[in-house]
Amino acid sequence: MTPSAPLARWLDAFIRRPAWWLLLIVFWAAITALSFAWHLRDLHNYAYEMAALRGRLVFEIVETTRLWAAGHGGVYAPETEKTPSNPYLDVPEKDIRTPSGIRLTKINPAYMTRQLGELMANERDLRIHITSLKPIRPENAADDWEREALAGFEKDGQARISIIGDGKDGVFRYMAPLVVRKPCLTCHEIQGYKLGDVRGGISVTFPASYIYGIIDAQKHGYLLIHVVAFMLLSTLVWISLRAIRRHLLALEAARTELIENEKMASLGRMVAGFAHEVNTPVGVAIGAVSQTQDISRELGHLLAGEEVSEETLQAQLAMLDEASGLAMRNLNRAAGLVRSFKRTAVDQSSGVARDYDLSEVIEDVVRTLSGEFKATPIRIDVDCPRLKLHGDVGALAQILGNLLLNSRTHAFSDGSQAGLISIRAHRQEGRVILDYRDNGAGLSEGLQAHLFEPFFTTRRGSGGSGLGLYIVYNLVTQRLAGHIHCESAPGAGIRFVIDFPS
Repeated sequence: MTPSAPLARWLDAFIRRPAWWLLLIVFWAAITALSFAWHLRDLHNYAYEMAALRGRLVFEIVETTRLWAAGHGGVYAPETEKTPSNPYLDVPEKDIRTPSGIRLTKINPAYMTRQLGELMANERDLRIHITSLKPIRPENAADDWEREALAGFEKDGQARISIIGDGKDGVFRYMAPLVVRKPCLTCHEIQGYKLGDVRGGISVTFPASYIYGIIDAQKHGYLLIHVVAFMLLSTLVWISLRAIRRHLLALEAARTELIENEKMASLGRMVAGFAHEVNTPVGVAIGAVSQTQDISRELGHLLAGEEVSEETLQAQLAMLDEASGLAMRNLNRAAGLVRSFKRTAVDQSSGVARDYDLSEVIEDVVRTLSGEFKATPIRIDVDCPRLKLHGDVGALAQILGNLLLNSRTHAFSDGSQAGLISIRAHRQEGRVILDYRDNGAGLSEGLQAHLFEPFFTTRRGSGGSGLGLYIVYNLVTQRLAGHIHCESAPGAGIRFVIDFPS
């Protein structure tokens, strides 16, 4: 666990609140809708590509047929009602007769294109129209769409594709330019065209229903896929979040129980140390009181006698005064220990915020744990001004207690090694800075990365729970709303910098 955990805290809060999960579902719905819209756009583009392909195919077939006819100077066909002589064709031998007397008329490429268009309109769903901006035949005049396409050909020579109408109820219109080639000059050179000029174009018109029928089938497939994907993933996410939340709450309950057990164990160690520490002054006081009783009885015997010297009485009274003073001093010391222990124990167990003096809290914790350090060569140095604060004293006391015991256990090998623990505190820009250091064993960079993780300990086989610094981290960040930072190196001790609102 690292101090930079806002994302982890946000995820924790998110998992705990099922109402927030709806935001994730809404987000997934938006992603699904955007994906469907993107696929629809692709289908729309695909429809245009299919239409352009069909139009280009028809155009290329017609253009190839025209080139064949132009390369042969036109072809002759029997003159009939449906194929009358072309009044717009001015060439020699436009109409001829066969030896048997059959009248033939020449079919030039333009006439052939018009007849192919009529045949396609009758037999297929296609309509082709040859046109130009300077048509010889009036019926070949361009409509508005064709005129715009022809104007575009003059600029870029690129084919055009458009849909007229809405979806499958509309029609696709495709148009490509007709470029003057060498066989075309026979008829069109008199109009001023040169080789490579755009002399006009052929438009291909067909219903959009066929292509959009294919597109609609694909659209329904895409819709089904997106709906199924949305429902499936939403269900999986919801079930997964519920399982994670249930697991998280179970872990939290177990963690709370472990923390409470650790807190009680810490309090138990404190009680044991307190009992050991308070036993000495109480024992001395009891001895002194017992001595005063003996002196009192001796004084009674002396006063009951016939003669007693003033010197003897004064000596007994001096001993009585010394014994009672010794008892009072040790009882006062025991009372001070009891007061410190009471404040520390009550604050840790209640968790109620109150006004307090930071230096007094530090002194109480050090005094309460004095039994743990009394028989060790470890020195504790405190430098803290009298800072009047308001907050969770119990959390602060437990933080200091855990850090002190952690140093005794890990930094100084259960108190077997000499060392110095330094506690400094000051106020800075509305925050309290608590600087805790020891000059013990220290930690490697690899161990520091896991220092605040639950159950992480370097003394797994020696009864270490791995919860001490994890509890410290949670108390600092949650109960004090502060931050904690660790600095250490092997053999160079460890430093904890804690800051919280003052």
